[in-house]
Amino acid sequence: MRLLLGCVSWTLVLSLVASPASASQCPVLIKQGRDAAATMNPNDTKVKDARAKLDRASSLHKEGKHTDAMREANEALGLLGVQK
Repeated sequence: MRLLLGCVSWTLVLSLVASPASASQCPVLIKQGRDAAATMNPNDTKVKDARAKLDRASSLHKEGKHTDAMREANEALGLLGVQK
């Protein structure tokens, strides 16, 4: 029982620490993607797809879904060929 309680406690602590870190990274990744997209051909399919993902990432960030926002932003950066 003590082991289970200890595991649950650590899981809670780690989730509370990770969430604020994720929250601060979303805007950085989104800005990085938008800056990169601004220098590229806006009619390119990959750029359009990346911008849509960045818009989605921004919405998810505002909803507090930081893990999902970071995933979308990172996918957009990948489409744009941006090194993270």
